Amino acid sequence: MKILAIETSCDDTCAALMEDDRVIRSIISSQTDLHARWGGVVPNLARRGHQENIGPVIQKALGAKTTEEAERKIGEVEVIAVTAGPGLAPALEVGVEEAKKLAKKYGKKLVAVNHVEGHILSNWVKNINGLPKRKFEFPLLALTVSGGHSKIVRVERDNEGGFRFETVGETLDDAGGEALDKAAKMLGLGYPGGPVMERLAKDGDKDFLKLPQPLADNNILNYSFSGLKTSFYYKIKDWPEEEINKNLFNLAASFQEAVIEMLVRKFRLAAVKYQPKMLTASGGVMANKELRRRLREMAKKLERKIYLPAKKELNTDNAAMIGVAGFYRAKGGRWVNEVDKLERQPRMDFER
Repeated sequence: MKILAIETSCDDTCAALMEDDRVIRSIISSQTDLHARWGGVVPNLARRGHQENIGPVIQKALGAKTTEEAERKIGEVEVIAVTAGPGLAPALEVGVEEAKKLAKKYGKKLVAVNHVEGHILSNWVKNINGLPKRKFEFPLLALTVSGGHSKIVRVERDNEGGFRFETVGETLDDAGGEALDKAAKMLGLGYPGGPVMERLAKDGDKDFLKLPQPLADNNILNYSFSGLKTSFYYKIKDWPEEEINKNLFNLAASFQEAVIEMLVRKFRLAAVKYQPKMLTASGGVMANKELRRRLREMAKKLERKIYLPAKKELNTDNAAMIGVAGFYRAKGGRWVNEVDKLERQPRMDFER
């Protein structure tokens, strides 16, 4: 089954050509430099960027050098998969409308994909040779963390060969990646701040600044990063700039440690409660090497296998993960039956 997948939930314009769950070609066009000027993603600017990039990105994903060649190659595609939500409404709209236009123009079947579902299934993405070969056991417990969401999800197979997703823990306010970006902004590190915080933290003292662990109750599996961010702000708000710069490495290490500790601790609590057969983790923040190390260490202590995305680019927003999710939805016959009625869903949740 050949699938053209489209992803525009935030500031990356993405398209991928898939053969079942195998990625033939994946293209990502980032708007990071544009939004860095504003210290974060500006929805309407993101929409404009997607409108400019969506055509060329799809053409590259199809492996076409011209518009005419792209039209011929779309003829070989059987299914179009698109992120319907959650995400920024103006950004989602561009991808959804493009997918609807192509589905109608070329008579293709259309599937609508949940962005978080895509992140979870990024661990299923194979290359054209079928690698990596992974064996999944169910039920499994998935952690997915990015700038837009932080969730612990119980995953089971359904009767149609797809999956059932149940959120057992999630952030009540800021996402983990969002908290790292906001802390970096307080330190004058620019946007996106997470990767910069990670680089600085390598040479810092993680115990330099004691920060709280919101929702510390072991019976609560939800996250709260807003309180952590606020505590960090009040601890350094009266520091002179020279003092902050002097301790930049230590401050980055302290805040990153607080975020990672919360992510790992709640995931471990959920694993102890639900006793899954295995674990997975995904999302943009999963590019953080210290978080990956701590999760592997946790899984080893729990005597559970854990899978992380096989390639770095599968952590961030991409269309290959949407293509895999679309493949499983297509196998289960979960089509968009009335294409014109498909709308963006900024607060989209898992199907019940």
